[in-house]
Amino acid sequence: MDNVWNDMDELIGKVLAGEGSAQEKAEVTRWVQLHEDNLKYYEHLKTIFEKAAATDVEIQFDTDTAWLKIKSKLAQSSGSVTSLHPKNTFSINTVWRIAAGVIILFGVGYFSYQQIFPPVQTLALASDSIVVQDTLPDGSTAFLNKKSQLTYEYNPREKTRKVKLHGEAFFSVKHEEEKPFVVEAEEVLVRDIGTEFNLKAYPDKDTIEIIVTQGEVQFYTLLDSGLNLQAGQKAIYSKRMKAFYRIDKPDTNALAYKTKIFSFNNTDLRSVINLLNEVYDSKIILATEKIYACRLTANFKEDNASIIAEVISETMGLTLTRKGDEIILDGKGCDQ
Repeated sequence: MDNVWNDMDELIGKVLAGEGSAQEKAEVTRWVQLHEDNLKYYEHLKTIFEKAAATDVEIQFDTDTAWLKIKSKLAQSSGSVTSLHPKNTFSINTVWRIAAGVIILFGVGYFSYQQIFPPVQTLALASDSIVVQDTLPDGSTAFLNKKSQLTYEYNPREKTRKVKLHGEAFFSVKHEEEKPFVVEAEEVLVRDIGTEFNLKAYPDKDTIEIIVTQGEVQFYTLLDSGLNLQAGQKAIYSKRMKAFYRIDKPDTNALAYKTKIFSFNNTDLRSVINLLNEVYDSKIILATEKIYACRLTANFKEDNASIIAEVISETMGLTLTRKGDEIILDGKGCDQ
């Protein structure tokens, strides 16, 4: 009796797919009219077929393979399968067909959902002892300073681009008016308005600092509208005071970790060496406090801390010695 059902399934499938001949259509019609249960069975298959065909997603399914898998699993769990006469309300073959149809329906539904609601795009970046640069999924770029982490998320349904930052990073944002780009650093938020900016937000520091190099940003919290900043402007947020402050004279070396460009104007030597060591992870040491306050005016564009130290030594009349990976500067001091 199973053979009868299998043959009829094939005929029904051809007819529903519009591939049956006139003779095959007539045979299916006669079979349907034989018994009320046959009609119910046909209507169930027709419903499943129509629902699966209603989607715009074109996906090929091997229903024969699906049925065989279901048969195998049911046979293993029940131990045996008994054929039933079509007069019974449903044969076990009917269960198999409907189960396979449900699998198809859910499969098509899942892929349709993926088409209509694309998955959230995410990216995580982290840096330890070296700086890291990468392109975000939306085409924006991020340049992380050392000991920094960020996570990026784009939600296509909400049309929002969100970044969470711990540390320091320079962002070159691909501006999209309908897809806001927002960086979250603890309680502070930075909203892009067509921008390049640097955000410094280390958890162990009391301040969060921002400098805008191009375009405009909104620097704010959920409780304070904050400040709008344009290219060349800098501001800080005091976590302790919960307040924003504009900085009239931004630090010219704020982006040195990224650009390796340094500009010193009557800067004390101790501050110069601290910055070089921070950017290059170098070990330049001032041997005596007498030279801490020596002042330096110079510009450097060099990706080598050792060469910069040699230039400083020559410029300021200091002695330079090397001890392993240490560079030691010494001298008599400077007239103030």
